[in-house]
Amino acid sequence: MVSIWHDATVAFAVGFPPLLQSLLFWIFASLVVHVCQRLVEHTAFSVDPSSRRISASQAALCIGCIVWALDVVGLFMYAELAHHVLELVPALSGLLIMAVSARLTIPTLSTSASKARIVVAGVWLAAGMLTGHFAITWGHVQSFSQVNVLAIVTSMATAVALAACTAIRHRSAKLSMLTPRYRAQTWEDKVLCGAAILVLHWMLVNTFALHLGDPSGESDGIALLVTVLAFAIAVALEQMSNMRSDAGRQQLLRRGLSMMRSSATAQNAQRDMQLSLIADHLHRLLHPENLALHFQPIVDFQQRGVQFEALLRMTDSTLGAINPETFLLVCELQGKTPEVDRMILRNALDSAKAWQAQGLNDTTISVNVAPITLLDDRFAPWLREELALRGLPPRTLKLEMTEHAIIALGTEMVAAIHTLSAMGVVVWMDDFGAGYSSLGMLADLPIAGIKCDRLFVRKLPQDSRRQMLLRHISALAGEFGLSVVVEGVETVEELQTLAAIGLHCIQGYVFSKPIPAAHVPDWHHTHMQPQRAALQALLRPAGSTPFSALPPAIAPAPGL
Repeated sequence: MVSIWHDATVAFAVGFPPLLQSLLFWIFASLVVHVCQRLVEHTAFSVDPSSRRISASQAALCIGCIVWALDVVGLFMYAELAHHVLELVPALSGLLIMAVSARLTIPTLSTSASKARIVVAGVWLAAGMLTGHFAITWGHVQSFSQVNVLAIVTSMATAVALAACTAIRHRSAKLSMLTPRYRAQTWEDKVLCGAAILVLHWMLVNTFALHLGDPSGESDGIALLVTVLAFAIAVALEQMSNMRSDAGRQQLLRRGLSMMRSSATAQNAQRDMQLSLIADHLHRLLHPENLALHFQPIVDFQQRGVQFEALLRMTDSTLGAINPETFLLVCELQGKTPEVDRMILRNALDSAKAWQAQGLNDTTISVNVAPITLLDDRFAPWLREELALRGLPPRTLKLEMTEHAIIALGTEMVAAIHTLSAMGVVVWMDDFGAGYSSLGMLADLPIAGIKCDRLFVRKLPQDSRRQMLLRHISALAGEFGLSVVVEGVETVEELQTLAAIGLHCIQGYVFSKPIPAAHVPDWHHTHMQPQRAALQALLRPAGSTPFSALPPAIAPAPGL
C-alpha cells in the first residue's frame, strides 16, 4: 500500500548536501543553464526549416547529455549516496529519455510564439527529465511503494516552472532587441535557475525511499565523477564550436538569397534576431491584410503621366515595424516566396482597380518579384487571370527583378521574361549597377528598362566619375532601346545633374515620398501637377526660377 506521508525523518532521509558541495553544484547548474540557453538561442535564430530541424536535433542531444551529467554529478553531493555504484543500463536509459524528451520539446520551446504551447512543451520536458532521473536512480530505490508526495509534487511543479519560465523568458529576451517592453536575460536569471535546480535535485532524491550506501565499502565514485564532468564539458564545448560554424554558414545562405531580392546584404545581430522572430510569427503575418502597400511615384519630365512602384510596409503589434527586405528574406528561407509575391500582386492590382473608380486611369504599377515566382510555369496564366478578373490591361503592370536574379538564372529567366512579354507584361532590371553588371547578358535580355541603383546618386553633383558613368549607361541603354529610371533622387541638385546628363525619369523624395494606396488618387489630382511644374521650372537655365518656387510638397500632402 502506498504510503502518503511519513514523518520528516523518513520522508527526507537524504539530508541537504553540505555547503561546499552545494556551492559547486550550484555553479555547475548555472553554467548548464547558460549552455542550454545558448543552444536554444541558436535553434531560435535559425530561419529556414532545414536549419531549424538540424539545430534542434543537435541542441536536444547536447542538452540531454549535459543535463544527464548534471543529474549524475549531483548524486555525489550526498554522503548517503556517494558510495553507490552507478549501474550502466539505468544510467544510459536515463540519458536516452532525457535526450528524446529534449528533442520532442526544444523546437516548440525555442520558436513558438504561443505561451500556451510553451507551457505544454515545458510540462513534457519536465516530465521527461524527471523520468530520466528516476531511471538513473532505479537501482538506488528501496521501495517504489513508499512515495514522498510532497517531494514529488514540489519537484514536478519546480521542473515545469523552470522549463516554461525559462522558455518564456527566452522569448522575451528575443523581443527585447526589438522593443523595450521586454527584458533581456541576465546572469542573475541563470544563477537563480541554478539555485532552483539545486533544490529540485534534493527533492528528487527524496521522492522514494532509497538504499543508503555503505561508507566503508569500495567505490569508484571519484573516477566516475571526473569522467562524467569531462564528458559534459567535451560535449558542451564541441557543440558551442559547431554553433559558431553553423551561424556563419546560415549568414552566407541569407546573403546569397537576399541578393536575389535586394542589393542590401548587411548582417548584424539585431537583423538575425528579427529574422528568427518573423519566422516564429510568419503564419500569422502571411495574410493579405498585413501586407500594406505604399506607392512611390516615378516621373518622366519629358512625358506626360506618372507611374508608381509598390513598396511593402509592415507593422506588427508584437514585433513593431518590420523591414520589408527582412520579411521577404524569411519568406524565401521558409519557401513562402511565391505565396507572398502573389498576395502582394493581388493587393497592387486591387489598388489599381480602386483608383480607376476614382478617375485615375491608365496607371502603371511596378512590383518587385522574386525569381522563383517568375520561373513557376503556372505564374503567367495566373497573372493573366488576375488581370482579366479586374478588367485591367496587361500594360497596367510592370515587374521588377534585381540584376543578380536576372543574370544569375540565365536562360531559364530569359524564357520566363519572354512569356510575360508575349502577354503584354514587361520586366525591368532593378538595382542596376549594385552588383555584377554583365553587359554581355544585357544584350540578350528581353527586358524593357533598367533602374539605376541609388548608389549612382551619392554625391553625384560633385562626382564627375559618377556623372560620366551614368552618361554612358544612358547612351548604352538608348542603343538597346531600354528606358532608364534613376532611383533615390532626393535633392534638386541631384535632379539638375541628372537632367544635364540626359536622364529625365526619376524616382525619389525630391518628387514624392511613398504614399498609402488609399491616398494616391487625391495626391494625383491635387499635388502631382504643381509638384511636377515646380521641379520642371528648376530644370530651366539657372536664374530663371528661384529655389523658393519649390513648394513644400516634396513630401505627400498632410495626412498622406
